[in-house]
Amino acid sequence: MHSLLLLLFGLAAALPAAAAINCAPASIDVASVPVQVAVPPAANSRLNPQINLRHIFCGEINGGAATGFHARPGGHNPVLGAGAAAPLAAQITGGVDYIVLPGAAHPGPYRYVGGGIQVYDAAAGAWVAKGGAGSSTFYPDACNRAQIMASVRYAYTHAIAAAPPAGGQFVGPSAPAVNAAGYCTGENGAVFSIAGYLNPIGGVWRVNTAYPLSMF
Repeated sequence: MHSLLLLLFGLAAALPAAAAINCAPASIDVASVPVQVAVPPAANSRLNPQINLRHIFCGEINGGAATGFHARPGGHNPVLGAGAAAPLAAQITGGVDYIVLPGAAHPGPYRYVGGGIQVYDAAAGAWVAKGGAGSSTFYPDACNRAQIMASVRYAYTHAIAAAPPAGGQFVGPSAPAVNAAGYCTGENGAVFSIAGYLNPIGGVWRVNTAYPLSMF
C-alpha cells in the first residue's frame, strides 16, 4: 500500500507542465470571474463580486510584499506562460515544513510554514518571500481549478453570515455535502471551511482572497 501511494504521488509530480496554472498577464487561467453564474451576467455588487483568481493561484506582489498563493492543482507550482520552459510564478522552496502533508496519502487541505513560500516579482525580476512566518494554507492538490472556483463561489454564497461589508471576512463551506461532485473536498470527501475577504477595488467589488481556514 505504501509503495502504491508513493507511485501515485510520483505520477502526480510527473504531470506535464501544461497542467500548471498559467499566470501570464493575459492568461484566461486567472482572469477574474463573478461569484454568480448567470445568463445574462449579473451586475457586480456585494452579492456578486469578482473572484481574484490570480491571488489564489499565483500570489501577488502588493507594495513590494508577497501575498496569496493558496493552490497548486496537481501539485504543480504556477508558471508565467505556456510550454515546458515557462518560468515559475510562485513556489514552495527551502526547508519544506508542512503541518499537514499534501499528496496522495493526505488529500485534505494543508498548511506550509517556514518562510519558503515565494512569489516572483516580474517588475523587479526577483523572488519575494512571504513575510513573517511565510505561511499559507493550500487547497488539496487533488482539486483542479474548476473545483476550487466552485468551492469559493459556494463558500461565499453560503457563508455563516450575510455578505460582509467592505474589508470584511466571510467564512463558508467548500461544498454542499460530503463527496459533492464538482467541488473541492478533503480526505474522504470531507467538507472544509473557506475564509476570504471582500474589498471594493477600483470601483469593483472583489473577493480578493479565499483560502482554506487553518484549523491545524
